[in-house]
Amino acid sequence: MYLRGVQILPALLIVVLAGGCASPPPTATIPELRARDAVDRTPPAPAAMPVWLAAAQAPPRLAGLDRDGEISNDDQGWRRWVYGDPNRRLTLTLYGLPEGWQDLDATRLVSGHYGQLRQQRVNRVYNSDDLSLRVVRERLFDLEGHVTASGAYLINRPNRRPLYETLLLTVDGDRFIRIEAASREADTTALLRLSKRALAEFRAFEP
Repeated sequence: MYLRGVQILPALLIVVLAGGCASPPPTATIPELRARDAVDRTPPAPAAMPVWLAAAQAPPRLAGLDRDGEISNDDQGWRRWVYGDPNRRLTLTLYGLPEGWQDLDATRLVSGHYGQLRQQRVNRVYNSDDLSLRVVRERLFDLEGHVTASGAYLINRPNRRPLYETLLLTVDGDRFIRIEAASREADTTALLRLSKRALAEFRAFEP
């Protein structure tokens, strides 16, 4: 699927994900992930940064990449750690559930939020005259007992090498963990493998 400039394909319209289930979901592809929660209502921003998030830490090295810095937003309640080397960039973002989402099951939480993050990428292409986006692969699956969504994308710009991007999103109790990776050297398969390793190392690092 390709998106170029303002020529957004109708196929990108979100397909409703059927009601959530308590058990971990089978492997699935998007558009099954395009939940109505991501379109019918835009939730308010998370509450100001809670104590648990202010105290959160990330390791100085993750999935073989050195930490380049940290960004936080106290008003919106999220923290982000940036890792990289000359050929790869990886960010890990941690934040709580939006207000009003606490009663949703894990499948609807992940699929609904993934739909919002996907739309942000679509909007970036929509507002650009020279970007095109290819959706390589998207799926909803169980990763070590946690409902997880992943997306792989190919970003094209004239006269530049393609940029590979991936997104890994999971919910852990009352928080989202989001890992995004990008590279012009490594393909999306390698970036998703890198992201899964980073997620496992981050969880192992936490007390």
